[in-house]
Amino acid sequence: MESILPFRHEDEKTLLNKIHPTVRLILPFIFVVPFLYIEDLYLIYSFILLTFIFSLISRLNILRIFSRLKSVIPFIVLITIFLPLYIGETIAYQVHIGITINIYKEGLYRAFFLFMRIFGASFIFMSFFSSLTYSEFIEALTSLRLPAFFVGSFIIMLHYIPIIAGANKKILEAQELRGKKITNYWERLKVHAFIMGKSLVWNMERSEILYESLKMRGFSGELTFAPRKIQVYDIAILLLFLLISAYLIYFLNLETVYSEVIALFLP
Repeated sequence: MESILPFRHEDEKTLLNKIHPTVRLILPFIFVVPFLYIEDLYLIYSFILLTFIFSLISRLNILRIFSRLKSVIPFIVLITIFLPLYIGETIAYQVHIGITINIYKEGLYRAFFLFMRIFGASFIFMSFFSSLTYSEFIEALTSLRLPAFFVGSFIIMLHYIPIIAGANKKILEAQELRGKKITNYWERLKVHAFIMGKSLVWNMERSEILYESLKMRGFSGELTFAPRKIQVYDIAILLLFLLISAYLIYFLNLETVYSEVIALFLP
């Protein structure tokens, strides 16, 4: 089963291999942080488009990125779907099903804006993290001088995400082979949630056993890697991304640009 974690295999090559892992870990934050506090849909569109172009140039596996991203979309929808029902004052639609449900215009915009924020952040992080191997990701965390207990806990968590996902899939397949009928997506999601709850308890016990066994073997929680120095081209990449971000935010009227581009293709 293909891993759901957004990391590349050790033998995969991209044009970003020579860039320091710490720099590749920082780059997505340069794009994501601005549109998390600036309410500008055009800025989100621009960063998503730039990331897509950069991924193509860097020879990242775009199909794999979208394949992993599609599993996140249902959860984004669940977060945003109820906002139009209680945010706003201007009624856009009314639904009558015994009771009247108002759908507000302001809520629709807020739901779409939040959806694009989460979708954009997920796409950007998955794109840049797909240039990292699992070991490079851990190396980047340790090079940032994060607390050892945080890095160790995070590694264990990442280790168990694919295990839990694989266990859930096997249990679900076993239930279907025994005659359980799952007819729609929401029923499958409910079954997954039930199985995941039981798996989490079981895997928490497994993680405690794993941690104790590591301590008995002398594991102190600290991870070390052969030091890799940040080169001049690493700094240049960081500065380039910062300049692009600043230019889009402070010097370019994105709404005008998008309007003119759309006008070129519409009569």
